[in-house]
Amino acid sequence: MYFRYRAIQIKQTDSGKMLTLFAAPSTEIIEWAGIPQKKRLGSGEETAGFQREENAIRIKSLCDFYLNDDNIIQNPLLCAIRDIPLSSVRFEPSNEAEVADVLVGEIIIDLTDFSSVPLMEIFGRVREYIENRVEDLKGKAPREDLIAALKIRAAEIGHFSNRSEGEEDLQEDQGVSLEPDDNGDASVALFEESHILDFWQEIAARHELLKLIGEPVEEDEFLGFTRDALLSYLRPVVLVDGQHRLLGALQAAKAKLNEESAQLEIEQRIADGEAPEVVETDIIMRYARRLPISLLMSSDPAEQVFQFVVVNQKATPIGRALLGTIVSTTLSKDEMETVASRLKNAGIQVEESQAITFLARHQSSPFSNLVERGLTGDAKDLLQWNVFSALISIFRDLQGGKLFSERPDYAASWRNKCLESSPIVSDYASNGFSSAFEYWKSINGPWRSVFIEFWNSVRDRLASTDNPDRWNYWGSPRHSNLFNKVSLTILTADFFKFMFVAKKEIKNADAVRLLVDEWLVEVNVNYFDKDWELWKYGVKKDQSGIKNQWAALWTEHRQAGGPLPDKRLYRQGRSG
Repeated sequence: MYFRYRAIQIKQTDSGKMLTLFAAPSTEIIEWAGIPQKKRLGSGEETAGFQREENAIRIKSLCDFYLNDDNIIQNPLLCAIRDIPLSSVRFEPSNEAEVADVLVGEIIIDLTDFSSVPLMEIFGRVREYIENRVEDLKGKAPREDLIAALKIRAAEIGHFSNRSEGEEDLQEDQGVSLEPDDNGDASVALFEESHILDFWQEIAARHELLKLIGEPVEEDEFLGFTRDALLSYLRPVVLVDGQHRLLGALQAAKAKLNEESAQLEIEQRIADGEAPEVVETDIIMRYARRLPISLLMSSDPAEQVFQFVVVNQKATPIGRALLGTIVSTTLSKDEMETVASRLKNAGIQVEESQAITFLARHQSSPFSNLVERGLTGDAKDLLQWNVFSALISIFRDLQGGKLFSERPDYAASWRNKCLESSPIVSDYASNGFSSAFEYWKSINGPWRSVFIEFWNSVRDRLASTDNPDRWNYWGSPRHSNLFNKVSLTILTADFFKFMFVAKKEIKNADAVRLLVDEWLVEVNVNYFDKDWELWKYGVKKDQSGIKNQWAALWTEHRQAGGPLPDKRLYRQGRSG
């Protein structure tokens, strides 16, 4: 397919990044621009996009706005080019000899028509696109267990006569080994924080399965991935910002079909022998708005995410959880490094988002899949992003470890007295850091393994993980007496109080479990597993008096042991 538009190209600075301004009908933009949404697909997989998911209410509102021809939106759609094989986007100046900061000419967009391309080839093209972004993935095989799990699902919908069919041919067909790489899991070697590898695994595993199936899959969807969602990664232009304006304009053009004049035209032209779909397409294209476009002539994914984050953070802020998820999961490690300092300067806390996302996703973390991430499909009763961020900050920054109603910051006190002498940070200099604290709080520093071991130990000792009806359930912040902002904060602060008062150092992450055992030696393991009847009396956990009372009850029991406090005490406020 081939599109050509009159355009102006602008050079804003001497950085070499060019902007091309032009206008195109919405019906054509959707043909060559992909919208890489950050979304959770039907079977739970996440895409590697950065756009928010479609909001039907917002699209309808914009459609209504566009139906009035006097209404104009001046903001252009923000786009960027993308390196896709067999596709191209180029600017041709009217006067090739002219050299200036503003040039007049044409933008030409060439792309492959994938409408009749088999789904297997589309999966292969998307796989190739990701591998071109992260070259270390080339020649790698997707995880064997993932292929096996997907094969069971494929068999359930009739793609294999039995589950073992084709397994023998898999290694030969792939041309690569399914055995673990000699260098270990690629995720460790590449970017363990990044979501790109996970997305590649899902794409590559389905690609291998489709090769095994052999016969073309007739449907436009395979194991949760639709043709449209995949094609958004294969179009030579990526829509960085403005998807709702584009989709609203398209919906408005289609709505014109319902007007009386359009209906009369359709009836007459069909009566004259034209095909209905041809007539409708013709009318939609006639009424389609020409939308202004600002096209960044850079195919760097990091630059595209930078533009998206800055636009949305400065203009219409999106939820902190989703913004953090997008920042930390859309780019590979190398891509992130190229843009990290610019995001920081724009006020985006990159490392904070990376730390939260890692601990909210990694299987070693006891908080895996228990923290909100701002995605549609998130369970409703998850730990809030900002609450989790605060817990992480106490461990990583070693500040904010205060028990409600007490003034000392025990995390900061422990840092001042015990951190530098702790063996866990003794090799900070050989790791390239100027101080023990800088090493401790670095993104992959010792704080993270301490955090994981601490909460794994607390969970194993005080919580139930298999019965959501228990009052000490590890999850469900609304119901649980333990897994909520107030109790988790109290436990964190009190642990650092114990560490400071006892002048405890941390030898290594494995020693944390012993420290927790010592800290909880007097505690009844059923402390949180009682119905405190908050629901019955309408008591809110996050009230100042309640937080003070819970902190006092916990520390008294933790230090002295003995019978559990009377449940009525948990409903009584205490002044600070």
